[in-house]
Amino acid sequence: MVDSRQLRYFAAVAHRLNFTRAAEDLLIAQPALSQAIRQLERELGVMLFERNTRGAVLTPPGEVLLRGAQRTLRELEVTVDDVRSFAGQVTGRVRLGAWQSMEVRLPDLLAAFRHEYPAVDVAVNELVSDAMLDAVRAGTLDAAMVVQREHVPMTGLASQPFITEPYDLAVAESHALAQRTEVRLDELAEEPFVLHRPGSAVRDQILNACADAGFRPRIALETGEMSAARAFVAAGLGITVLPRSSLASAGPAVRIVSLRPTIHRTSILVWPQKGPRSAAARSFLEFARENDELLH
Repeated sequence: MVDSRQLRYFAAVAHRLNFTRAAEDLLIAQPALSQAIRQLERELGVMLFERNTRGAVLTPPGEVLLRGAQRTLRELEVTVDDVRSFAGQVTGRVRLGAWQSMEVRLPDLLAAFRHEYPAVDVAVNELVSDAMLDAVRAGTLDAAMVVQREHVPMTGLASQPFITEPYDLAVAESHALAQRTEVRLDELAEEPFVLHRPGSAVRDQILNACADAGFRPRIALETGEMSAARAFVAAGLGITVLPRSSLASAGPAVRIVSLRPTIHRTSILVWPQKGPRSAAARSFLEFARENDELLH
């Protein structure tokens, strides 16, 4: 009978794809870990890993087991945390998705939450919006802070808006538009753009706004980092349009110019429609919804 210890050992090797590193993570001897995995393979009657000189590779049966093992271990973790909450203190971990510009406001909320729930840890994952929505649906994130988009289905999700802010144009200090206080979007039709990679809500909103202004932007560079986009602009490699909060943070010197017509984004907190499963996640969601002014 496969037990939780075997699944935990298997998941550690699957994560590292290296028996020695997985053993270090688990604080056990490498021979003991190898023996445990061989015993698991004998019990299941399949090879879970292909061993090689560089480490290990999951086999197709191993990939199937990994998906189930992750679900099972997460269910066990949630159950244990919920049982411990009966002792009077909420414990556990919250897996929160957030986009990069939230680094400006998110610390205030997390600090206040930690003061209220000192035994709960929060793991913040910075992903593009589409990936975060999928992760909340799949249960690998408890909640996420994403940009509201009308054309994106929210099936299986509940949400609450918490802030609306404008986008601004960022150009290099030497750029011809650097001395302007505002620029019409259609004036940027010939400019090279620095944009986020596909799947980003910021990218989608900029492309839609440009389409409404009658042009498709020439994308000179793509990046997954707002800080990188700003650095590329400062180096004169293109222009970018970013939420005001992200441009307010420290970084390479750029000129910030208002756009006309104004492009706005509304940020929302999303969570599973049936509600978070763990006591820790439920506590965070309730706290965030009641204290959303900390994100303004």
